[in-house]
Amino acid sequence: MQSTASFPHRTAFFTDLPAKGVLSQRWAYHSLFWIVLSMYNILYFGFLLNNYTQAVFEYSVKFPFYFILVYGNIYYLIPRFLLTGKYFQYFVFLVLSTLLSVAVIQTLINHLILINYCPVGYHPNVLFDPKPTAKRMFDTFSVLGVTSGLKLTKDWIDNQEKIKELEGQSVKNELEFLKSQIQPHFFFNTLNNLYSLTIKKSDLAPEVVVKLSGLMSYMLYESDSHETTLKKEIEHIQNYLDLESLRFGKRLNLDFQIEGSIEQRKLAPLLLLPFIENAFKHGTSHETGVLDLKITLKILNGKLLFVVVNPRFDNSSNRKKHKGLGLKNVQRRLALLYGNNYELNIQPTEKQYFISLFIPLK
Repeated sequence: MQSTASFPHRTAFFTDLPAKGVLSQRWAYHSLFWIVLSMYNILYFGFLLNNYTQAVFEYSVKFPFYFILVYGNIYYLIPRFLLTGKYFQYFVFLVLSTLLSVAVIQTLINHLILINYCPVGYHPNVLFDPKPTAKRMFDTFSVLGVTSGLKLTKDWIDNQEKIKELEGQSVKNELEFLKSQIQPHFFFNTLNNLYSLTIKKSDLAPEVVVKLSGLMSYMLYESDSHETTLKKEIEHIQNYLDLESLRFGKRLNLDFQIEGSIEQRKLAPLLLLPFIENAFKHGTSHETGVLDLKITLKILNGKLLFVVVNPRFDNSSNRKKHKGLGLKNVQRRLALLYGNNYELNIQPTEKQYFISLFIPLK
């Protein structure tokens, strides 16, 4: 009966960096990438060539090809071929576009134009020199590999965040739906109690209206929250018990105990009441009309132990008549809210119905 639910917090790419306000913008981290790449190429190859002017000139020739290939790859080839499972087509187009731009166009530019201004290792009388061409191809594929990895990593992170956001929204919507089912179910039972008193023209009816008003106030203003205080939840339960005490009178033998400090403790609203409602629905004998009900709340090391014990009778017709979603819904809510961090035991015996709930408190 245990499952996991958590409410994710939206994070953005680079949000852990000090300048996250700027670097979360696409133009900012793209600019940062090109600055880092340019500085690396100029400083590294300038050191190897012992000529930083030549390194700057050579990189300025490479840069437009890097730029066109990188953005053509990440915004066209990857989305259209790689991410759609067309791996062979992606590989072919990537290699052909790199060969065309680096091995053909850049070689022609170097040989016919730039060699007269800043030789970069080509022989004046040779159009195609395999060694520098292979080196440029390797450098270009290295840049494409790094940018492809960054692109795929970012897309994966964004996709995971979207999945978490959708899961969180789905869980939130389901919780609201389950809670909305609990409220009409509760009011239906309470209004039935009030109806029976008005039929009898009981003097207790006005007091029931006051108690019901308190319950409705809790429903409207507290249950919309993600959590409420344990103190308010207990007050809500006490209002409900007072209503049932008015209806049952001396036929209700109630033992309601609270142990431990309830101050500053929080939990999700409307979690406990459905178990008590269930006891009132199924714990009364048609023959005697008496209900012996024991409810215990214990605070143990920041956790709540909630126990409900009521008699069990073979009232099959009563079960069919009152078949509802209250208990089923609260079980689902527990699974969504607490995951594996709760314990719910429902143990029906021949004469008793025993429910214990153990949940963490905030």
